Amino acid sequence: MRCIVGHEDIFHERDVKRQKKLSSGSSQMSLGSHGHIQLRCPSSEIVANSNCNMEYKNSESPSVGEPKSISDQHPLKGSVCGFCHSPKTTKGTGQFLYYANGKEVVENVTSPSKVICVHSKCIEWTPRVFYDGDTIKNLKIELARAAKLRCSSCGMKGAALGCYVKSCRRSYHVPCAFEIQDCRWDMDNYLMLCPIHKSTKFPTEKSNSRKHVRREVHQATSDIPPLTAEQLSFWARSSGGPKEWVLCGSALSSEEKYVLVTFANMCGATVCKFWKPNVTHVVAATDEKGACTRTFKVLMAILSGKWILTMDWVKACIAANGPIKEELYEISLDNHGCSGGPKAGRLRVSTNAPKLFDGFKFYLSGDFVPTYKVDLLNLVEKAGGASIQSKEQLVEQTHAAQETHPPYLVVYNCDPPQGCMFEEESVILKQRLAEAEDLAKQIGCQVIQHTWILECVAACKLVPFC
Repeated sequence: MRCIVGHEDIFHERDVKRQKKLSSGSSQMSLGSHGHIQLRCPSSEIVANSNCNMEYKNSESPSVGEPKSISDQHPLKGSVCGFCHSPKTTKGTGQFLYYANGKEVVENVTSPSKVICVHSKCIEWTPRVFYDGDTIKNLKIELARAAKLRCSSCGMKGAALGCYVKSCRRSYHVPCAFEIQDCRWDMDNYLMLCPIHKSTKFPTEKSNSRKHVRREVHQATSDIPPLTAEQLSFWARSSGGPKEWVLCGSALSSEEKYVLVTFANMCGATVCKFWKPNVTHVVAATDEKGACTRTFKVLMAILSGKWILTMDWVKACIAANGPIKEELYEISLDNHGCSGGPKAGRLRVSTNAPKLFDGFKFYLSGDFVPTYKVDLLNLVEKAGGASIQSKEQLVEQTHAAQETHPPYLVVYNCDPPQGCMFEEESVILKQRLAEAEDLAKQIGCQVIQHTWILECVAACKLVPFC
């Protein structure tokens, strides 16, 4: 059994595991988006018993004992961790360690200014740092990388620990992540999942996911009473209805995907991996508040007036061996706090109301990730808006339409640029805004952040400009 734990066990019996072994060079590490690095430790070398106590196979180096460090007695006055910038030591930080010229300094240190000072837990969970004998490697490189990343919890820089999901922008100080109840941890491979992605599977969990899923499905359906022969033939006898369903999952776990496919095979529905216009139901994962992740699939479903439902609807249909009314299982909240969008979208489409962005024309100014820009433009088009492809076209159209004054919007990217220091981020964001404002001033139109598009679609109504 792998050691996958929640908040309460995160640092349980970890004090002896300080040495990270570089087994196969760079193949053990992969760089995720936004500068987050995930360490890929060979899972075959580390095992854990059912109590999540660490054990090592004989092929692994024995655990390294704690050094006779000056920090065993008390930290040097003025010690501040180079990662989390805290002068305190707690269970979540571990003791202070001091390094100079790649070696740990264990005595004769008079001032922390002459050494690199870090918490033991901060360095332990920093991805690229490892020991080659008694020499520490990549410490300065990781400190420089972390200096560009702001902690998603406290807002300070030095956040070296990124969420395992590569597309996630969240990065944390190790002690800050430890304080977040919903973070999930893979103790074997030094991986962490943020609260938004806690349902994602770690690599060690995926290996046996199919057997686990089948057990989960069996347990989920074990309370269902035996079905009669008439009930068993219901799905096969039914014409139309379920067989016309096209189901699309959004942010589902492996178990949920398996249940969805099993249900589709049972009732004759179709499952598609990506959004398509013929999708009838988006089945989305939800958190403890009932909120779904704001994905492209969910936003397109709102604009298309399609059902956006929880997995409970699928399970209810399986339990009843027949279609269950969707209204009871319709999602009303997303993870950004926006509510009511799915129902409002259905009502707008069913009543043939004007589309959300009817009459609006959008010009996306500045730098956007190409695939993300395509998604934004697809949302604009689905919502009835028009996109303008070039600055010259924008100027020409606005001059030609001075008498009618249609709403032209210059959209700039307000997401922080990747891999920049905070000061550089601020400069770039201000530059983006200034360029958009200069263009809008020339033609007399409104400047908006790109998130305004997302907020409008999520709520299925126009919100104040931002």
